[in-house]
Amino acid sequence: MPPFRSLITRTRIRRGVEPAVDGFPAPESIEVGPRSIKAGDTYYRTLVIVGWPREVSPGWLQPLLSWRGAADIALYVEPVSNDIAARHLQKQRARFSSSLQKVGVADPMTEVAAGDATDIARSIAKGESRLLRVGLYITLRASTLEELDAEAYKVKVACSSLLLDARPTSYRALQGWLTTLPLGQDLIRMRRTFDTAAAADCLPFATGEMAGHASGILFGRGVSRVRSDSGGSPVFVDRFCLPNHNMLILASSGAGKSYTAKALTGRSALQGDEVLIVDPDDEYVALTHALDGEVIRDPSIAPSENSRIICYALGQIDEKQLHLAVGQALEAVWQRVDKGELRRRQVVVDEAYLMLRENPDAAHLLWALIKRSRKRTCGLTIITQDLSDVLSTTLGESIINNSSIHLLLRQTPHAVEGVGAAFGLSEGERQFLVAAPQGHGLLLVAGERAAIRVVTSQLEHPLCVSGVPGLLGKAS
Repeated sequence: MPPFRSLITRTRIRRGVEPAVDGFPAPESIEVGPRSIKAGDTYYRTLVIVGWPREVSPGWLQPLLSWRGAADIALYVEPVSNDIAARHLQKQRARFSSSLQKVGVADPMTEVAAGDATDIARSIAKGESRLLRVGLYITLRASTLEELDAEAYKVKVACSSLLLDARPTSYRALQGWLTTLPLGQDLIRMRRTFDTAAAADCLPFATGEMAGHASGILFGRGVSRVRSDSGGSPVFVDRFCLPNHNMLILASSGAGKSYTAKALTGRSALQGDEVLIVDPDDEYVALTHALDGEVIRDPSIAPSENSRIICYALGQIDEKQLHLAVGQALEAVWQRVDKGELRRRQVVVDEAYLMLRENPDAAHLLWALIKRSRKRTCGLTIITQDLSDVLSTTLGESIINNSSIHLLLRQTPHAVEGVGAAFGLSEGERQFLVAAPQGHGLLLVAGERAAIRVVTSQLEHPLCVSGVPGLLGKAS
C-alpha cells in the first residue's frame, strides 16, 4: 500500500488527464480547512462518534448505516489481547471501588459502571467474551459549504436519536477524510471499548431476519438475499404501531405488487379494519366480493351505511373520464376518513401515477391523506411501479418521507440505481432486487429491513392473481 503522503501530493497535469499517484486516482489539489477539506470540486467533512449509549441491540446502527445522503461510513474494530484487557479492567475496577468508598459520595453512574466492569471481567475470565476497540467515522460530501453544513446537521440529529454524540474532526479534517477511504487506516483513533456482544451488534448485517411485531398481519417469510428458497421466519407488521401508518409498494411491471397489495388488504380486512380502495383497473373486485364488501362503479354514489369494505372500481369508466372519477373517489374516501367515526382504517390507492403527475385535484386529496390520516387512525397504501413518478413531485417526496413501511419488489436494472439512492440500499441489496423472482423483495420498516417472500394461502391465492391464473406460482 502506498504511503498516505503520496495520496495528497499536488500534481501538475495536462488539462483533461485524470490524475493518479502510485496507481490510485487522486485529485489535482486539496484545500485543507479547520473542519472540512475541498478535493477537486467537492467539500468533505468527517464526523467522529465520541459518545455511545450504554446498551445496544442487534442492528441498532442500521438507520445510520443506511443513511440516504452522500456519506462514507467507516467502522473500525480492533481486538484487545486478553492480558491487556485484564489489566485495563483491573485498574477500572480499582478506580470505581475507590470512588465508591469515599465518605458521603453516592454516584449511581459509578455504581452502574463498576457493575458493568465486573460482569465483563467475569465473562473474559470464563472465555465467553473479549474486549474490542471500536471507532465509527462518517464523511459527508457536498458541492458547497452551505450544503455540507446542512447535511452535517441532519446526520448529527440522526445520531442523537441513537444516543450517539457526533463531533467534527476539527483541525484533523484531512486525516478524517483519509480514515473513511477504503484504505483500512484509522488516522483519528478515537475508539470506545466494547465487549464481543456489543461490537457484534454494531456490525452492518443489513437485510437479516426482521423482529417484526407481536400483532399485525403476515407480510411474508424471510429469505436469504443470495438464495430464493422459501425458508425463514414469518414477518408480521402492525402498521398502527409505527410513527405513521402509511405504506409504499414499489415494483416493476409483473413483479407482483398488486398481488401483494391484495393479500395484505384482505388480511387487514379480516382483522376488522375498515378498508377503502381506489381501483382504476378493477383489480380488487373479486376480493371485495369475497369479503362481503361493496363495489361502487359510480364514485358519485354514496356507499351503504354499514359497509366496512368499499371498492371504488373504475375499470369500466371511459379513459377520458378516468381522472375525474379517480378524483371523485378520493374525495369520497377523504370525507369518510375526515368526518366518519374514529376507527382503524386503511386506504388503498392502486396505480398512483394517475394522480401524482396527471391529476392535480386528486394529488391534493392524496396529500391530505398522507399528512392528516395518522391523527384519524388511518393508514394509506400507495402502489406504483415508477420511482420517477414518485420523486418528480413534492407529493411523491412526501409519500416516501411519511411512510413507515416501504416494500420494494423486483426492479429493472435501469430503475434500481434510483431506488437504491432513494432508500439507501447497499450494492448487494440492489443486485438482489434486480434478480428477485416474483413476489420477492425488501421490506423496510422504521429503520429495520429484511428480504422477504410474499406467501398466500390456497384461499387467498385465486383472489390475488391478476390476468392469467397462476401468477406467482402456487399458493404457499
